[in-house]
Amino acid sequence: MNLLSVARGATTPVDQGWVQDWHDLDDPDEALRTLLVSAWRAVGGLQGTDVVFLTAMLRKAFLQKDRFLQDFPRDEVETLLAIGSLWEDDIDEAMFRAQSVMARGTGARYRSTLATVMKFCSWRTRDFMPFYELSRGKAPRGNAMSLLMAIINLSIEAAAEAEQLRFKLAERLAKDALSLCNGSLGAEAYASLLPTCVLAQLQYEAGAVDEADTLLRGRLNAIEESGAIESALIAYILSAKIAAARGNQNIALLLLHRGEQIGVQRRWHRLALGCKAEEVALHIHDDRIDRAELALAQLNNFNYGVDAKSRPKNIDAWPVQVANLRVQLANGPGISTARSLDNLRSAALHRNHPALVVKLTILLSSALYALGHVTRAHEELLAALYQGANAGLFRSFLDDMPLIETPLKQLWRSPETKTPGHLGLYIGRLLTTPLVHTSAPKKFRTNHRLVESLSSRETIILRLMSLGLSNKSIARELQITPETVKSHAKHIFIKLASKNRAEAVSRATELGLI
Repeated sequence: MNLLSVARGATTPVDQGWVQDWHDLDDPDEALRTLLVSAWRAVGGLQGTDVVFLTAMLRKAFLQKDRFLQDFPRDEVETLLAIGSLWEDDIDEAMFRAQSVMARGTGARYRSTLATVMKFCSWRTRDFMPFYELSRGKAPRGNAMSLLMAIINLSIEAAAEAEQLRFKLAERLAKDALSLCNGSLGAEAYASLLPTCVLAQLQYEAGAVDEADTLLRGRLNAIEESGAIESALIAYILSAKIAAARGNQNIALLLLHRGEQIGVQRRWHRLALGCKAEEVALHIHDDRIDRAELALAQLNNFNYGVDAKSRPKNIDAWPVQVANLRVQLANGPGISTARSLDNLRSAALHRNHPALVVKLTILLSSALYALGHVTRAHEELLAALYQGANAGLFRSFLDDMPLIETPLKQLWRSPETKTPGHLGLYIGRLLTTPLVHTSAPKKFRTNHRLVESLSSRETIILRLMSLGLSNKSIARELQITPETVKSHAKHIFIKLASKNRAEAVSRATELGLI
């Protein structure tokens, strides 16, 4: 029996049909050695799907370690289990395993890898004292694993600094990670995905939508293959925001739907919930409250269906809470809405999440203004604007412009914004920047129904295009005229917001349509 026949696309050993016990093998010690080599190879290549599958087998071996004849490599196995837990988004388990090895003091060989695991966990739990202590590492040595850990460390630091609204530092760290990656692993290596996503996020926030799109375009497939949740969480939601900013709400919804599917498939509940929460916001900004309420009901049903251990806790649950509060805002907020936003903002402040604090302050100012508390609404919005102007935030305000446009215009005319000159210029730029998504031609939209994105005939034609067939060849294959193929191609390009065949095929592949 081949223990290591790993099929692509499966997410658990059960999906693979792997149900055997280690004592069923003729030579479990040899099988374990082979498994360890394969696991490290998967880690070195950032092959997340393989890592999850292989560490699941190692977890069972760890539980049956008394069945092995030779000394069981406990430190090595637990180090790999910690890494596998990160890919499964189980932060508590990853930290427990890493601390167990470190506490024994016998795993010096894996110290740098374990430090990276603990650093990631500290970031996720927003415990920044150990996070920054673990950031004081030495320059990477020449071996591949040391270089990989250095790239991952820089990428984690970049993502953390972006959340802390220290954009210049985040940009420098992300570029350092990419430079190290390009020099050792190659520009297309999976290790380049997270720093690239962070750079795209920074570009988008600065208002450079095209530049952000260029960085992400064509990378969603690699993100799915590598199986890294942090990259997926940024990439799918950011790609949807980019599509909406360009007036392509249908593409935005398709991207969110795809991200949600991957979240469910891989049991990445944060990704599934985040994409659905963004869908709620998209519908609200497009003035489709009925669809927002439907998406919210689906979001809450999914969240309640997740087992308590896997359900996002504390500040990680903010997308669910914000989606509920957005719908309350759209339907006319009550005093409880403002109070809930204020409480959630206090929690975000306590958990060191400045980017979320600004987002919640924007929503709070909108709720207060709707309730008639104009003075306090202006104060809250002004505080958010000061923080946004100093950090370089732009799209965070522009994306929620429908909620704050009226009070923002009032602030623009008030003496409060005249004294600090840069703030007046900042507000002026926000008010004069066109909201691209509101001016998109209505006739090209598909009423936000995902099933109408491409017709069955258009999907077939797109698949034939992906094989390199010409219009004449496609017409001959389908027994239609070349003019009909051209007409279908035109509609495909419009629906997928693409300029040519290559872009259409790339976008459709990213969305899982072909």
